[in-house]
Amino acid sequence: MCDESRAEYLFNRVGVRFVRCPACGLVYTSPVGGAGPNYFDIARATPFATAQDRALCVEDFEHFLAELAQRIRAQGRSTPKRSVLLGRSLPEFSETKTARELGLAAPAVDDRAFAELALHGSLAFAQAPLEAEPELVIFHELLEACAHPSAVLAELMRSLSPSALLVVTYSNVDSMPARFLRRYWPGFFEAKRVFFSTANLSQLLAGVGFGLRSQFSYPERRTASYVAGRAGHDRAGHWLARSPLGALSLPLKTGHRVALFERSAAPSASTEKLSVILPVFNEARYAADVIDALLRKELAIDKELIIVESNSTDGTREVVRRYEGREGVRVLYEERPRGKGHAVRTGLAAATGSILLIQDADFEYDIDDYDALLQPILQRRTSFVLGSRSLGLGDWKVRRFSRGAFQGFLMNAAQVGFAHTFNFLYQQRTTDVNTMFKVFRRECLQELVLESNGFDLDIELVCKLVKNGHAPIEVPVNYVSRDFAEGKKISFVRDALPSYWAFFRHRIG
Repeated sequence: MCDESRAEYLFNRVGVRFVRCPACGLVYTSPVGGAGPNYFDIARATPFATAQDRALCVEDFEHFLAELAQRIRAQGRSTPKRSVLLGRSLPEFSETKTARELGLAAPAVDDRAFAELALHGSLAFAQAPLEAEPELVIFHELLEACAHPSAVLAELMRSLSPSALLVVTYSNVDSMPARFLRRYWPGFFEAKRVFFSTANLSQLLAGVGFGLRSQFSYPERRTASYVAGRAGHDRAGHWLARSPLGALSLPLKTGHRVALFERSAAPSASTEKLSVILPVFNEARYAADVIDALLRKELAIDKELIIVESNSTDGTREVVRRYEGREGVRVLYEERPRGKGHAVRTGLAAATGSILLIQDADFEYDIDDYDALLQPILQRRTSFVLGSRSLGLGDWKVRRFSRGAFQGFLMNAAQVGFAHTFNFLYQQRTTDVNTMFKVFRRECLQELVLESNGFDLDIELVCKLVKNGHAPIEVPVNYVSRDFAEGKKISFVRDALPSYWAFFRHRIG
């Protein structure tokens, strides 16, 4: 998925060595080896121990299709009438209620066709249903069998209509089950050669012009004896199978995910636009200088400035009024101050740019860093960038006050603790999750419901973006902190504690 040649060893699975790329996070077999067993025929790959497990598998597939159809309608589309399922399947899959509504075709994949797909990315076995111009194509754990997933997608693009939707089911290697089950986690899946995360799967699909539109957990239930056996407890599974408890139906949470992709034209520099969201409250001292600096800043793309003024008491509203009607400026007024988070949400709702950036109404952050922050997004390397105050030579610059050195130390320590907590819960490698500089494509907000009104919106936003599959790239930025005597508004009790709790609330929610 990238040009990185280094790899980190992770685990062995039935004698196969799996490694992780430190750059893109892809987990894959090394060396790639042969095609491996054909696991697309679910019943043949691992015969069901009981008829109940097979029936549960079919019911899960029907629930998956029903949820998928609902998500498609939520996108403003009609229910597809011609669909193709490629990958793991049972004959009963095409006979379910929703499968018939979707006109689902599921071509069989023999061992030779599987080898051609796994080693060379050939979709020849699906030529006929793909030539029928399906409105929906489902890759059901298909890409994880392929040595060259990009070759599969390139062949698909040659036969897929521009309006068709692509759905990918996959096992998310960055999921919480993967982290906590560790060496037991791969045992819940068949002989895969690749394990994706939502981030690198989205990156792979973006390379062929598909954008992530929705995702959800694949619904799975199995009997207690099945779960025990998959977890490596064969003796317990054997005992359960002979007892009434063995037939107990249990939800199976393994990080099996569903991602819905839609074709999106890659924007050119002439169509890109940056929306800068500027929440302002009681900043009469800095507001005019910051706005003037933003208007003077020249970028490679167009920009708009959205100022959200929250009924300040120090004359800031009068300062902001002077910019009404300026080209590229939109001023929004709130009747009363309801917190920075509420002001930012108001600005995001009004933004029209393809890229969004949040800017505070002071000079703690350097506006000249905009070019570096935008570069990874404009180069299509990512859809989400964090401006890290902890990278570079000045790595302890988050809070360096001229007065109140102890307060500065506490805030620096809290910033490190926040970053470690976020990385642990969300499987990221960030250094500064609290940074104001959060830059992301507008499409990242699809299906996101932001609720916070205070400073904890910074945490809610990054948590929900990451959960939705948009892993950030960090770019080092300049930062000069102002202290509380100069107007800093954040509070340990009012803001820091709710923000820290938000990591856990959004992880569980």
